[in-house]
Amino acid sequence: MFPPRCHYTTCLLLFLLVLSDFTISESQSPWAAKKKRMRDKVRNMFYHAYDNYMTHAFPHDELKPISKTFTNSLSELGNLKLEHLPQDYNGSALTLIESLSSLVIMGNNTEFERAVLWLSENLTFDVDARINLFECNIRVLGGLVSAHLLASDSSKKLFQGAYKNQLLALAEDLGKRFLPAFDTPTGLPYAWINLKYGVMENETTETSTSGCGSLILEMGALSKMTGDPIYESVALRALRKLWSMQSSLKLFGTTLDVATGQWIEYSSGIGAGVDSFYEYLLKAHILFGKEDFWKMFHSAYVAVQKYFRHGPWYHEADMRTGRATYWQLTSLQAFWPGLQVLIGDVIAANSSHREFFHVWKNYGVLPERCFTLLKNITHYVLNWLSQHSTYIKLLKIHGILKSVNQ
Repeated sequence: MFPPRCHYTTCLLLFLLVLSDFTISESQSPWAAKKKRMRDKVRNMFYHAYDNYMTHAFPHDELKPISKTFTNSLSELGNLKLEHLPQDYNGSALTLIESLSSLVIMGNNTEFERAVLWLSENLTFDVDARINLFECNIRVLGGLVSAHLLASDSSKKLFQGAYKNQLLALAEDLGKRFLPAFDTPTGLPYAWINLKYGVMENETTETSTSGCGSLILEMGALSKMTGDPIYESVALRALRKLWSMQSSLKLFGTTLDVATGQWIEYSSGIGAGVDSFYEYLLKAHILFGKEDFWKMFHSAYVAVQKYFRHGPWYHEADMRTGRATYWQLTSLQAFWPGLQVLIGDVIAANSSHREFFHVWKNYGVLPERCFTLLKNITHYVLNWLSQHSTYIKLLKIHGILKSVNQ
């Protein structure tokens, strides 16, 4: 289905060689000017967002661009019902944390250093705020860990002064505040935790597959950097418990109970609620080099291709039977072609990416949810209706079926 792992290094080296040749020849081609225009456009877009955040919203979490005000959104992320919102939480400079690595990519070392110093002197997680573990992990802990790796790399010379691991200290403090969430009978973490007081009384035990299966990268990296194995240990325990809950088809549901270890929602796909679970399995193998992660990903990937894929599209299916449940495109599926490129399944990646791009071109944006599979499912609908002539007569849809078929 895709190249063996032993070919990864060879493929990567060949790609880099081709890219280097292309870059040299490109400087003397019409593409050089276009490349510069695209680069400048991306840079301008970044600074438009960053500068306005710093002007109108910093040090709060996010900018509200129309009103030029702010929202302290860390406690709102994943909180669809907006419950238990804190009254005295004034933000954690969330956008600044998420922008740190982008500043380095843009070559703005001065602003990166200024941001790091401000965070080290002002950011605190000792706040009475109930946050979503998954969102806070990928955004805040991930932002701090990745920025620390950049700041501590002496070869990059990002600091004029001395970097004293301030970001790592913040990351470790946050990681410690995550730990009570894992104190469950199953080892699967609560979806919500209060940064100051831990798990709240009567906290919901419902979480998503992504919520307990997408923690190993940041928590594992934190253990490697601090020398404390606890963060990797709890994340790995949760991941292995989740893995043990797969169906006989090697599929996973979308939501589950962390106290009982039982599935709540059996329908699943590669979109919301489960997307990053697949992503983290592969990237954990790449980052940590452990064979177990590769075996898990390979098994899960084969099952996805067998039960979710329909041509270039991916629908949702019941984890127990493999039968299709929801025929829809969701924006959170769009990462999948990129994941496929990482493993060398380029043909499948190109097929799906072309469809996502087509939808984006048609609507100017990738819809959060789009029922674009009407042509594909018409065949199934007609087959079902042909076996239920009573329903056809009752609904009087002969004319509708004819128009759809045409």
